[in-house]
Amino acid sequence: MASILSMSTFRVVVALMSSLAYISSVSALNPQFAILTWATLPADLQKNPLIFSQYNQTFLDKLLDTFPGGHIANVSGPCYEDTTRFLADIFNLKLYALQMVDAFFKPPPGLSDGNILMLGAYDLCLEIKGNSSYKDPDNWYEDPENSTELVQLANYCLVRLELVVGNNTSPLPPLATCLPKSCSPADVDKLMLAIVHSINYAKDKVRPAGNTACDEPIPPQKGTTATLILLGGLAVICLFATAVHLLARTFDHRYWLWHAQSGLVIRQEITQIQPKLSVETLPQTERQLSEASDRCELPTGGESVKVKVPGYIKLVLCFSIVENTNRLLAPSAPGQMDYLNGIRVLSMWWVMLGHVHHLGATFFGNRGELVELMKGFPQQLILNANLGVDTFFLLSGLVMTYSLLRKVEHSRYKRCAAPLLLSYVRRLYRLTPLYGAILLVYMYVVPYLGGGPFTILIRQEGSPTESCKNYWWTNLLYVSNFLPEQKDKMCMNWTWFLSADMQLFMLTPPVIAVLIKCPKLGMGLLGALLTACIVAVSGLVTIYGLPLTVMDLQASLPTSEALKFDYDYNYDKPWLGGINYIVGMALAVLLAKRRSNSSKIRWNIGIFVFGWAISFVLAYFAIFGLYYGGLDTPVQMTLSRRWVYAALARPAWAVAIGWVIFACQFDYGFAVKSFLSQRIWTPLSRLTYAAFLIHFIILQSYFTSLRAMLNYSTYEALSIFFSQVVAVYAVAYLAFVVIEMPLRQLGRINSQSTYETNEDDDDVTTPTTTPTTTPNKDNTPNTPGNRPRGLADRLFNRAKKGEN
Repeated sequence: MASILSMSTFRVVVALMSSLAYISSVSALNPQFAILTWATLPADLQKNPLIFSQYNQTFLDKLLDTFPGGHIANVSGPCYEDTTRFLADIFNLKLYALQMVDAFFKPPPGLSDGNILMLGAYDLCLEIKGNSSYKDPDNWYEDPENSTELVQLANYCLVRLELVVGNNTSPLPPLATCLPKSCSPADVDKLMLAIVHSINYAKDKVRPAGNTACDEPIPPQKGTTATLILLGGLAVICLFATAVHLLARTFDHRYWLWHAQSGLVIRQEITQIQPKLSVETLPQTERQLSEASDRCELPTGGESVKVKVPGYIKLVLCFSIVENTNRLLAPSAPGQMDYLNGIRVLSMWWVMLGHVHHLGATFFGNRGELVELMKGFPQQLILNANLGVDTFFLLSGLVMTYSLLRKVEHSRYKRCAAPLLLSYVRRLYRLTPLYGAILLVYMYVVPYLGGGPFTILIRQEGSPTESCKNYWWTNLLYVSNFLPEQKDKMCMNWTWFLSADMQLFMLTPPVIAVLIKCPKLGMGLLGALLTACIVAVSGLVTIYGLPLTVMDLQASLPTSEALKFDYDYNYDKPWLGGINYIVGMALAVLLAKRRSNSSKIRWNIGIFVFGWAISFVLAYFAIFGLYYGGLDTPVQMTLSRRWVYAALARPAWAVAIGWVIFACQFDYGFAVKSFLSQRIWTPLSRLTYAAFLIHFIILQSYFTSLRAMLNYSTYEALSIFFSQVVAVYAVAYLAFVVIEMPLRQLGRINSQSTYETNEDDDDVTTPTTTPTTTPNKDNTPNTPGNRPRGLADRLFNRAKKGEN
């Protein structure tokens, strides 16, 4: 939601809001004052219909006659009649009329601290019901329990006015109203403007903004129906496949042959399905088990039971919720870098915590206090939560490069281009299906979820879901971080990471190809790309004086007339994330070298102390550097300080995280590796992609469902964060077992082993370091001595020969 108010007009707005507060309390135009005045009249005069009618008519006319042409030319007939009746019932102290008055906007405390939204009582206004008959004014409102024909009498609206200062206009905060339902937004505008114009100095300075909105149902869309049919059909398929799976597991022994092929079969379960099979006659190793399953047979007392594995089992297991849940909870394969799972999950939580504060800043009433709190020392962990995104870039560069190195290593040199080219297809197929599904939900389902004053306010400001209808294609082409140029029009703006990551991945296979032909040139190319990214980031900060944090605690210092305030020069661009991505690529090359040489680094206490000390210092500088560079004083950071921090913060963070991975891999991690390798991280890590796509939608839905602004505190923020973690991973689990995993399994249904969890070659997952034992084409063992000369051998053996 765009900023509602600029700081240059804040004092004028506070004065206007204070005047409105005064009007709402004592003005003769206000119904509350009318009630008090009417109550002072003698009882016999109150009962006189002529006096009552004259008093009420005078009150309404005084309100409407502020417009040229009178009330007939400006307010619709039904609205005028219903408003007259509403005011009459105020004087009669009818409950519904008093509730409508109570639902109007009221000045909240803390206007000077940023609590400027006067949202009234949304639910109270919409719950007011009465008799639909207009024949008898005295019976227009009846007790709902005793009436058989009740209708909604009032409607909640947010009036938007704008302040005119010279030739400039500035939008004012919304004002909630609860007027008769027959009043259109235009009628509400005129009624509210009459109240505002009663303030002498505001008569020529305030006018309707023209986008007053009321609580109205959203018209149905064809896209919504299509999305629900698509997702509902997929859910039905998964439920049907789950039922068939459970039946096959119980009654069809051929089901176990499919599991046997994966090497994860439990021999005890096979004997339960086939009692004549004894444990002694079953294969005793995974290799024997895999060979037996490839022949579609299991040895039984010297005989082979040859059964063809039906295709329906393979297809059913792709969509089975039970099977996909097993894949989610299955332990990582031996030899994998389990500690990457912990890094990934903790980074995801860090990003979510940052988004709670970044998005929540709009919904916290004490925004001024929040901004000052963010300048404190502990809050730097929140202010720099975007470093969690940089960690994802590093992991992506590490895993993409390492997996491609393995693929090329296992192929002949003359065919090394094939896995590099296929990696593009595999990467797109891995990311796009779930991305597209969430995109459809965001465009066509999310607008119908929830409701409240903030939902109306967002619709006034321009719903971000509407931007997706114009720019959805930029997301699927992974260029949303460049198009559109206006960042407030970006579709699913938190998914810029996927676009930047895909753009960096497009460069990965060519760089690896250069590494194959000339290792030294390839390493030089990585160094040149890293330098270019650092220069680009620091240069843009220097030229434009860009802020260094997402919350803009250091205001921009425009040093160029070409600066576009609605364009993001650094944050969502590949050159910023490329710093960590390239460091991840270099780290992958180092790990591949150690794996190819089957060597380990000798443990040394000096390396241990020096590595962890440097890592801590660099991470500390990246996170808390701004605190010492300007946030602890009201003095604006100079361009020179901005340049230093922009040039060094990301490389420092990349080296710090790179050391953690290096230390865990080569036994310098100890307790850190043990913590990051806990099994609890494995399933949560597999849900990271779905959680990343979904978390912002869940967070938006929570904040837009509020009825009033919150008061920020550490306890409030942490309560929101932990509740969102639970909700996000619950929805991510459903997306994983119904959309992500079924479609991923379909893509490899004909592979040797489809009972894999998330160990895709091009997935953002943990690479394995276990040497392969797949035989070569000439049936010779694929041992280090007989393995084909792949990338890792060529790359590092050349370097080794050069050193010798």
